[in-house]
Amino acid sequence: MVADRLPFGDPLADDKGLNGHLKELVDGLHRMGITLKETQAEIERLYIQRTLLSCDGNRSKAAKKLGMHRNTLNAKMEQYGIRGEEGS
Repeated sequence: MVADRLPFGDPLADDKGLNGHLKELVDGLHRMGITLKETQAEIERLYIQRTLLSCDGNRSKAAKKLGMHRNTLNAKMEQYGIRGEEGS
């Protein structure tokens, strides 16, 4: 189960700390009518950008941290309009 591997535990287990913030975020997105697909795409885009920044724009290193092939990262960068060496 994915929740077992999360560093902050099961996000539905309690309303404290990060779990509470995630629950509030999900509740807000749900109320706003934001789809799961839209949410996943935005989270993936932001995660890729942050990872590229933490890797100083090194796509090979970022792809490894993200657990994907560099070609997949390049395709996702194009899909999300992420340009430049540092995910901008």
